[in-house]
Amino acid sequence: MPRPNHSDQTRTQIVEAAVALIDAAGIEALSTRRLAAELGVRGPTLYHYFADKNALLGAVRDRISEEIWTGAESRLAGVETGDWESVLRAYVEGALSAMARHPKAVGLMALGVATRQRTLHGYEMMLGRLTACGWPLEIAWQIFLAAENLMLSAALEAGQPTFAPLPEQTAELPLLRALTDELRARPSLDRGYATGLDALIAGIGATLGVHRTQDGASPSS
Repeated sequence: MPRPNHSDQTRTQIVEAAVALIDAAGIEALSTRRLAAELGVRGPTLYHYFADKNALLGAVRDRISEEIWTGAESRLAGVETGDWESVLRAYVEGALSAMARHPKAVGLMALGVATRQRTLHGYEMMLGRLTACGWPLEIAWQIFLAAENLMLSAALEAGQPTFAPLPEQTAELPLLRALTDELRARPSLDRGYATGLDALIAGIGATLGVHRTQDGASPSS
């Protein structure tokens, strides 16, 4: 029976603590000194597992990427091949359910070129699902990017308080005053991603549908 790898266990504990710290206080709060204090170890101990803060942030990205793609794949498992609208909905809703748990890490996940292997495998999967729906590869990529951008913006919104200006701020703004009253009664109205997803899917069908074929082959000119 193989012996447990305590080094890997400790590395995982460090990454989980870093994610928890970012969730609680934001990316700017993450430092090796504060993280070491949270773990009850000396600062130099962390450098045994991560060369520098960038390496630690890379591991945090990997950890959250795994959660995002696991959520997306779970939703996609029930989607039939060829149903591109359901593919997009499943991806956005599955990924958002994971990313919304880490709204203070949205900037970390959104910035920079994707090079993490888990993310690249996720991209490959989505391109496969969309091209199987009849979209040419370059159009499938554009569609996926639009869905990913919507998901990230919705995750960022999920971490914000409900729009609620003070009464004195809207005294001479009747529409905003009425909206504020409505939002107090129905807070879900302040979450616009569902409307955005519907509009995205409708727009894709209306503006790009000419590119799509039923068998996945490139359309003839």
